[in-house]
Amino acid sequence: MTELIRTMKKLEELTKENKKLRDDINYLNSQKCIDDKLEKFVNKWYEKNKDTIDIGEVTICGKYKVDLIPDEMEKRLYFKMLKLITSYYANPPK
Repeated sequence: MTELIRTMKKLEELTKENKKLRDDINYLNSQKCIDDKLEKFVNKWYEKNKDTIDIGEVTICGKYKVDLIPDEMEKRLYFKMLKLITSYYANPPK
């Protein structure tokens, strides 16, 4: 009887692990995974290069610099641009 209980517990554990792995596979194959990776990449890339790629910065009267586009909006623009490019090169939907 105890062997049966152990086997049932092991089966339950394997079932849970199988469900978790299937969920992980579904996530990795989903658009959300791609979006999460793109967003992580853009955040890391932007922090490294934000001084040289500031598209919203304008110089007024030759000496005053004004940032017209907030950094968060710039990141969103870069993210959307990369998302557009990746969707363009992705396999067409079936």
